[in-house]
Amino acid sequence: NLRTTVQFVGPLSVVEPALADHAEAVVREAVSNAVRHAGADTLTVTVRVEDDLVIEVVDDGRGMPADVTASGLNNLRRRAAEVGGELVIDEAPGGGTALRWTAPLP
Repeated sequence: NLRTTVQFVGPLSVVEPALADHAEAVVREAVSNAVRHAGADTLTVTVRVEDDLVIEVVDDGRGMPADVTASGLNNLRRRAAEVGGELVIDEAPGGGTALRWTAPLP
């Protein structure tokens, strides 16, 4: 049983449609990866609009091996590069994986 929390913070209406399409795909891919591979009990998704669009997906699963180059992650990196953003994947506090995808807003 996966406990999931989703938070939206900030004025989502300022995100342009093309960037919103990327954001939707990023959330879908990141959540799918966590569900399939992490073995997590909890999953938190945060979409925040501040100076940048920030998407964070954090799970408490087994973490990610350092040598992972799965096509899904490459797709997230490509999407970040296309919009001048960044993808960072770290170990989550207490174990698991913390994914942070950012894109500048116009």
